[in-house]
Amino acid sequence: MKPLLLVLTFCIALPCLAQTQVRRTQVYRCGAEGRDLRDSPCPGGTAASSVDYDEPSNADSRAARARHLADAKQAAALASARRASDAEGRHTRATLIGLQPSAVPAQPASAPKVTYLKPPKTAKPRKPAAKANSDGR
Repeated sequence: MKPLLLVLTFCIALPCLAQTQVRRTQVYRCGAEGRDLRDSPCPGGTAASSVDYDEPSNADSRAARARHLADAKQAAALASARRASDAEGRHTRATLIGLQPSAVPAQPASAPKVTYLKPPKTAKPRKPAAKANSDGR
């Protein structure tokens, strides 16, 4: 009974551990009324203040990515279904008003054979005749 109670307590406490972590960083408030926030010191040399911010845990980041991918897949499926529905609607409207194109003609039983001709041979230049030697022979 005690191990079961221990496991249940751990399962209840697990979501609390996966919450975001509060971090603190130093921020410099510059400008009029401190509205300009910087991570480096201000040119005027005013004092820095600290700001609390939430950093999501790794589990939260993975869950957000998984939700994003699931949403993207669902959006793609819905877009595909919408395109198919639009195409079917166009086909139905075209049939109703008589704009449906006639049936595609069938291929003839014997199509002419396509022959590929070889390119013509090009004439090669002739070699020059042997030159006579300088001694006249």
